[in-house]
Amino acid sequence: MEEIIEKKQEITRGGEFIVKETDCENIFTPEDFSEEQKMMKQAVMDFIDKEVWPHKERFEKKDYKLTEDVMRKAGELGFLGVAVPEEYGGLGMGFVSTMLVCEYISGCTGSLSTAFGAHTGIGTMPIVLYGTEEQKKKYVPKLSSGEHFGSYCLTEPTAGSDANSGKTKAVLTDDGKHYLISGQKMWISNAGFANIFIVFARIENDKNITGFIVPNDPNNGITLGEEENKLGIHSSSTRQVFFNNTKVPVENMLSDRGNGFKIAMNSLNVGRIKLAVACIDAQKRVTKLSVQYANEREQFKTKIIDFEAIKQKVAQMATDTYVGESACYRASKDIEDRINIRHQSGNSFQEAELKGVEEYVVECSILKVAVSEDCQKTSDEGIQVFGGMGFSADTPMESAWRDARISRIYEGTNEINRMLSVGMLIKKAMKGHIDFINPASKVEEELKGIPSFEVPDLTKLFSQEKIIIKNLKKVFLMLA
Repeated sequence: MEEIIEKKQEITRGGEFIVKETDCENIFTPEDFSEEQKMMKQAVMDFIDKEVWPHKERFEKKDYKLTEDVMRKAGELGFLGVAVPEEYGGLGMGFVSTMLVCEYISGCTGSLSTAFGAHTGIGTMPIVLYGTEEQKKKYVPKLSSGEHFGSYCLTEPTAGSDANSGKTKAVLTDDGKHYLISGQKMWISNAGFANIFIVFARIENDKNITGFIVPNDPNNGITLGEEENKLGIHSSSTRQVFFNNTKVPVENMLSDRGNGFKIAMNSLNVGRIKLAVACIDAQKRVTKLSVQYANEREQFKTKIIDFEAIKQKVAQMATDTYVGESACYRASKDIEDRINIRHQSGNSFQEAELKGVEEYVVECSILKVAVSEDCQKTSDEGIQVFGGMGFSADTPMESAWRDARISRIYEGTNEINRMLSVGMLIKKAMKGHIDFINPASKVEEELKGIPSFEVPDLTKLFSQEKIIIKNLKKVFLMLA
């Protein structure tokens, strides 16, 4: 128990990075991947290079069957069950490993990235984390193997960011054995080939929505709209789903009545940091292709990579990618460590997983915003490096830019996540999880006092950068 307490004290709490300096020895980086993780990374990269990259053009031509086939092959290799416990057919790997698989399976095309994220995250994990033992045994093994695919039905025409305002209804039958679900869902990823829907509906006039596990049976009042015409992710199946008195057994209720909004929000916490890491390999590919092109393209008898304007673009692309990668894996290891501590302290799998991620909800929202916007900027600069060719659909820059755009919208818009990150910081401070008062008071005293004229020692590695970060934190505390 003493060892657990000691380890817990070493880990920075969610949002605490603002007021606490963490020793570099305690920060996880990709260079710390285990041999098992390196092997998994290579296996995913080999899979993408064989099954996805050679067919890149087909993914831009609304080949939904191709996406489904690739997903099924990913399931056969175990990639869809990385986060699923072994007792339900998964690999039961840690949070860092799930992030690693998500990154490298997502970088080639947004279509596969969206299908993978929608299935392994919000399509499967609500059952893993909130389902009864019977529900988990019945549905999760097939979702983990790729025999079945999952889809998440939350958004409605009048319920987007305000997810709890949905109008879909669930009415209990007179015999008390079924709920009849009626309503319209839209922008539903994987709808065209999903076997299982996670559906959110309101019972009577409940304050909060309720979750249900609903098998996709067209003979049970379920109809699909046509595939949406989208700016990007062209081979990601996205449809409206209509429920007309769809009969659902009462035992298919997910968790408790009125707990749907909580399920939805906790699912999005995981989805946000997974979306961030899903952008990283996409940025790496765009940067790599931009460097290759700039080394080949000549103007004024000079390779364009030798022009300072191009160097600046490449440097910024590489910097943004490095920062995003570092932050994603640092946060993921903090989450994994927090989950492990809760396991060792006697928490159930469900509680440890949910509370472990919930602790870092601020980081999840920050990363979702920062990395998605950096991914868009990187692809935009990639087009600029390619010049006129970058605007052509015959080069990968054009599709990379289109696919990147959705990442600023789903898993909660960036505007919502900006508000959420600040709101949760304040909430943590009010609960005493983060001490902002004492550090802010010290900054105030420092401003009122006589400034120090001591010359800092800048000979140590990153000493100047650390001073800059320390001062940025003081600025934040002044404004807060």
